[in-house]
Amino acid sequence: MNTEELYVEEAFGILTDDDLYLDCILVKSLDLVDDATRAVRVWVPRYPYTKTTTIACARQEVASYGRAGKIAHLVFDLRGTGDSEGGPGDRNFDLDLQAIRAWAEERFGNIPVSFLGVPADQAVVRLVPIREGVVMETYNYGPDDDSGRTPLVYLSSYSNFDRIDYARCLALARAGYQVCALDPLRYLLHASMRQRLSPTELWQDFRTLCQTMPSAPIVIGMPMAAGLALFCSAGVQEIKGVIAIGQAQIGLNASHIFEKSSSYNFFLSRHVYSIAPRPVVFVNFEKHPLGNAGDERDVLFELCGEPKRTADSREMSPAFLLSQIAWIDSLSSSSEGGNGQTLPPIN
Repeated sequence: MNTEELYVEEAFGILTDDDLYLDCILVKSLDLVDDATRAVRVWVPRYPYTKTTTIACARQEVASYGRAGKIAHLVFDLRGTGDSEGGPGDRNFDLDLQAIRAWAEERFGNIPVSFLGVPADQAVVRLVPIREGVVMETYNYGPDDDSGRTPLVYLSSYSNFDRIDYARCLALARAGYQVCALDPLRYLLHASMRQRLSPTELWQDFRTLCQTMPSAPIVIGMPMAAGLALFCSAGVQEIKGVIAIGQAQIGLNASHIFEKSSSYNFFLSRHVYSIAPRPVVFVNFEKHPLGNAGDERDVLFELCGEPKRTADSREMSPAFLLSQIAWIDSLSSSSEGGNGQTLPPIN
């Protein structure tokens, strides 16, 4: 069935407290009425880009629910972009978000409204063309030139690059690292818009991203994105090492994104051995709802070659991440450290 038959779109404007109209599109399942709506998810554009960067995400997600889905998705233009009003330099985006929350409460009542992303921070936002019809929206911190340090690819939890992620990336940049961050779900939904994503396509996309960086990067995967970090590291030799935080396999299970004609296509236990001899750190993030990988971490750790280590942390602080990055940097990308002895866990 054509996915367009599974959802409808409603275009309208929302008035802010300072009398600007935001250009909006509500995407919802074909049979969903307002009284049956259980939540609204708002795809927040990153300045200076418009809602056209997120409409594909909303459509893909709503289509995956089928005709009986109960969650509506909203895409909108920030003030001063696209069809929304607002003069040059007007970046009072908090008023935009407040207006959307007030509109949702008036229309749907007291239901959860979640904002997927933050509108702006100190990052340089880029749309990186990966292949025909596919872009990665990246948030870049630190100097554009080669600082001499290993560059970092930071993958936030899916659909949730928030102010805490921003603060981490900024701190890593201030420590001298070039950081390329992204919300993986935005990329994945674009990449699977025409057809489900195959392992080969995923590896090639990340290989293309690595080629835009001054040297082989270390990949940091937050909970849910940890699986993407491990999987890409297994298939992309240009990745120097990986820090996998929290639950992993769950991030590779979405049937509307990943091509799973074979159950082994994205099964991490069949791939993580390929990361060696590049270093791997498996981290339990004790405060995060998806941060404790439990038995999964033990299994993947056992299947990985050397060098490898485990770590546990109650706070995923920049200092903690820097200690893991330093450990990876202390090892060469050859077999150094892979002498048959498991390196000790740290606290």
